[in-house]
Amino acid sequence: MMKKMLLSVITGSMILAGSTCSATVPADQLVLGGIQYGASISAVESAYGAPRKSEREMESYGEKVEYKYGNTLEFEFLNGKVVRIKADDFSDAKTKAGIGLGMDADALKKAYGAPDAIHEEDHIYYVAGQQGIGLKFEVKYGKITDIKCGSLF
Repeated sequence: MMKKMLLSVITGSMILAGSTCSATVPADQLVLGGIQYGASISAVESAYGAPRKSEREMESYGEKVEYKYGNTLEFEFLNGKVVRIKADDFSDAKTKAGIGLGMDADALKKAYGAPDAIHEEDHIYYVAGQQGIGLKFEVKYGKITDIKCGSLF
């Protein structure tokens, strides 16, 4: 009886530890530069005006549109909705948690916990239940140098 109880406690602890290690982010955290993942083209235009450069393509899965603002902020739309936002170089865009370029990588742990994955220089935080959707932070020399929000493919 004691062995069964001890085994149950150990198993339960392992399951609990495994479930608390995940640093998935809530979907409402998918914001970069004040724009939410899934926002409309008109919402981006209202916030940022006309893009410096835009490209449109028809793909088998729908209309793909890319907007570039300066050399530092890009929006990708699919069928009129934001599917990816990218900030790099000297962009002052921040996530909903206030994370921006040039910040120490330690700020990521404070804002989001341990990443779900680290691949080379990328610290990745996934949205629960949405494969390939989340936040990706490129870190070089301890500083955040690139942020992607939305589709991570």
